Amino acid sequence: MHRFLIITAAGIAVAAGHGEAAVEVPRWHPHDFAFTSRAARDNPFRVSFDARVKGPGGIEFTVPGFYDGNQTWKIRVSPTALGGWSLVTRSDDPALSGKAVAFLCKPNPDQNAHGGLRVDKEHLHHFIYEDGTRYSLVGYECDWLWALDMNDARLPTLNRFLDKLTASGFSYIILNAYAHDTGWRKGKTGPDDFGPPPLFAWEGTNENPDHSRFNLAYWRHYDRVIEALHRRGITAHIMAKVYNKMVHWPEKGGPDDDLYFRWLVARYAAYPNIVWGFSKEAHYETDLAYKLSRFALLKETDPYHRPITDHDDDANYDKGAFDGLLDFRADQHHDNWHETILRQRGQRAWPVVNVEFGYEYGPKGIEDFTYAVVQPPEEVARRAWEICTAGGYTAYYYTYAAWDVIRPEGTPPGYAHFKRLRAFFEQTRYWLMNPSDALASEGYCLADPGREYIVFLNRAKSFTLTLEGVSGMLHARWYHPFIGEYKDAGVFGAGKAALTPPSDWGKGPVALHMK
Repeated sequence: MHRFLIITAAGIAVAAGHGEAAVEVPRWHPHDFAFTSRAARDNPFRVSFDARVKGPGGIEFTVPGFYDGNQTWKIRVSPTALGGWSLVTRSDDPALSGKAVAFLCKPNPDQNAHGGLRVDKEHLHHFIYEDGTRYSLVGYECDWLWALDMNDARLPTLNRFLDKLTASGFSYIILNAYAHDTGWRKGKTGPDDFGPPPLFAWEGTNENPDHSRFNLAYWRHYDRVIEALHRRGITAHIMAKVYNKMVHWPEKGGPDDDLYFRWLVARYAAYPNIVWGFSKEAHYETDLAYKLSRFALLKETDPYHRPITDHDDDANYDKGAFDGLLDFRADQHHDNWHETILRQRGQRAWPVVNVEFGYEYGPKGIEDFTYAVVQPPEEVARRAWEICTAGGYTAYYYTYAAWDVIRPEGTPPGYAHFKRLRAFFEQTRYWLMNPSDALASEGYCLADPGREYIVFLNRAKSFTLTLEGVSGMLHARWYHPFIGEYKDAGVFGAGKAALTPPSDWGKGPVALHMK
């Protein structure tokens, strides 16, 4: 997957297969530098190994390394600026320490690579890429994504699945670093049930694990999954832990736990499409000091400062326990969708994502499910519109993809609904608009007053929209969120606009866009 350099004990760099003394690495693309040692080690995973990296314009940071089998340790680097770079290794093994490598960062050839994801400093409730490209977060939960094609490095099923998700507008996939099984579909209930998965993340078994040693077959496969997401420009929200999926984790805060979190950073921080999540349903971990220590470890270890969040930890978010440590809020709420986002945005100026608010049922309808709570696709989409018109972001769940039962060949109706949702917002300047419900006599309103407005109504009805500070005229269009059709709504100037949705669309949800 990655080109790499083999560094001999004498410290001579030889480009693999070419005899060259240096290598070119595209900007924002991970690259592995490999180093070998013949020293006998009881546990090579515990060898201290990192590199001091220097780049153009005074860039300097430390990258943790990792053992990858065959007496080989790797430094995975993703250069962030064009020009000359270098690294020097450090280790408690003399054969691995003091090895110097120079490499050149060349222009990025990939239109899907825009650098790391950041909170937009000018619009703190939104995200932006490192190169300034706007980012539309449309999430998709697939906790066991990595369980697909574990025995086939070509990833035929996973690649088809990701191509379909990309075509459907999903830009952000939430997945576990490891999960074992679900209580509601325990054990192998069919060929589409991947819990327990074919490979375990550590040596040993989930019942009798050796947390001091990693199962390299598992993590090399996980590398391929993250690389496949990176090639498509999909953000990978990696949840380091999960408390309700039957995993035997390392002892909290112990040496093996530290080793695990450092391992995740060493292998994946170089990918610019990474977001760190502490845990799925993090409220299950009641030890706040432990959670804070994991956030601190991620911050200290990750030289690229990938965004960090915590899933469904309302009490700690609300009391400000994570202020200054996390980059955005990720929650689950199953009612009061719009109002909850408004409240959470008001607490702190950062992005807010409701990553779990509904579960679309299977093709046979309301009785077709894995987890026994499901909704029709239109209801899931309607909730997403409520969230987005409060200035928040969303993540879609499908009952046959979210957890250990995965049917990647299916195309549920929700895919089209969320594709339309993304397309609608991407033709707006949503990052400039703020929740302004008081401007509309009905429904929910986002506004950049005087310039642009979005109104969403759960049920179509006449309403008025207050337009203040308008110079000139604004053009308005109706939008049907379930069929993707636009209709002209007229032209309006300053004052109070009276609006009535198209009568032939019925009484269901409708949106208005005015700019």
